[in-house]
Amino acid sequence: MKKILSLCMLATFILANEITIEDPYVRQTPPNSKTTAFFLELKNNSDKDIKLVKAQSSLSDTTEIHDHIMENGKKMMVQIPQITIKANSSTQLKPGGKHIMVLNLKENITSQTKANLTLYFDDNSTIELKDISSRSIKK
Repeated sequence: MKKILSLCMLATFILANEITIEDPYVRQTPPNSKTTAFFLELKNNSDKDIKLVKAQSSLSDTTEIHDHIMENGKKMMVQIPQITIKANSSTQLKPGGKHIMVLNLKENITSQTKANLTLYFDDNSTIELKDISSRSIKK
């Protein structure tokens, strides 16, 4: 029984290390803003592509995966179903590109804000990030 439990724990540890997160932060907001975004780097340490399919945040009940596209010569933000992180590669979620959008904020995001974010992947793994700091982003 101990051997089976040890193998299960090892499998969970290996699965959890396939994706690693670097430099997560949430954008600070002006007063009365109802939206913000999370930015971070997703690193895939495995030999297969893995997709980010969902995110949930402590800041709101509505969190979506977004990207910016060019349409008719204009840059537009659109909701997308997933972000693929290629095998042995990384994907940057950054302003003006792919990001995790948070709608209907419960409160303003200030320099004191600490947020939690849960990421869900197509291999049924999840990553919980706690106490993510906020940053002011100049346009």
